[in-house]
Amino acid sequence: MILKNFWKSIDRLNFILILTLGLLGVLLSYSINQNFLFINRHTIFFILGIIIILLLSQQSNKNIRRIALLGFIVLLTFLISIYFFEFEVKGSKRWLRIFNFSFQPSEVIKPFFIILTSWGISKSIKGEKYFLSITFISFFSLIFLVLLQPDLGMTILISATFFCQLFIAGLPMMLVICGLILILFISIISYFSLDHVRSRVDSFLGNADTYQIDLSLMAFKSGGIFGKGPGQGDLKEKIPDASTDFIFAVAGEELGLIFCIIILIIILSIVIKTLLKVLKVNNPYKIIAISGLTCSFGLQSLINILSSLGMIPTKGMTLPFVSYGGSSMLATSILFGFLLSLTNIKND
Repeated sequence: MILKNFWKSIDRLNFILILTLGLLGVLLSYSINQNFLFINRHTIFFILGIIIILLLSQQSNKNIRRIALLGFIVLLTFLISIYFFEFEVKGSKRWLRIFNFSFQPSEVIKPFFIILTSWGISKSIKGEKYFLSITFISFFSLIFLVLLQPDLGMTILISATFFCQLFIAGLPMMLVICGLILILFISIISYFSLDHVRSRVDSFLGNADTYQIDLSLMAFKSGGIFGKGPGQGDLKEKIPDASTDFIFAVAGEELGLIFCIIILIIILSIVIKTLLKVLKVNNPYKIIAISGLTCSFGLQSLINILSSLGMIPTKGMTLPFVSYGGSSMLATSILFGFLLSLTNIKND
């Protein structure tokens, strides 16, 4: 009965697209690990992710906001606590070590933040202006903590999503322009103050080592239309972060152009289908929240794919629901769960 009610109430096409995208990620995870005998960690994360989506998709709007507030407070505490530990990955303090797992709070906090900012912006539209002040304080606090890690890619993604929400809400264009100037200012400062940002930009401009991008493009070329076959690629052993940041290149080499196009079509279908759904919504909070979640998912996917193709500097960002990693899978599952809840006909 529960599953029957779930199936009747949710956006079924979007759920099928989300499920298909996740299954393609599972297929790629086995291709990378070359282990078909046992369930790998990515598959376990995917199963847990689907459970999270199912549970969140059935929550009321009020419960979603409560969950978002609790999640944001907990994860903001985690973000602060990172700086009291010595655990670093490639010179950045982005991770918490919990038993044998590495957890990235800045990745998981995004969907919670989007829900809360949507609520704050919608309340300010109704005349309660102090909500907008609280929203901006939350925004600046979050990007300050993320920049300290330092993580410029995540800062740009969070900022772009936030100012997209402001634009959708119809707030003064000057706020959006100020946001774009802020992102540009942060990027310039980061280039001159952070070595890894400078090296990535210089590499993109051809003024530094392009080893990573060269291997990624070589993977696409060697894969051709149909790919070399699952597990048959050899460049994944050479490309740094092949299972996360450059998973799209692995897909290109082993499964070919057609498989990559299928991934692109699914991502675009989820984005377009959801935005078309927004046109039928009258609730300002829902419009801003759905648009923000869709923007975050679409923009992160775009950044990952364009980075793999060498069209923008590498950002160290995962491909949602496809890349290997528990934090990425958890964040995307929460995002999709919120999205299906907001478009659930029970919550109209």
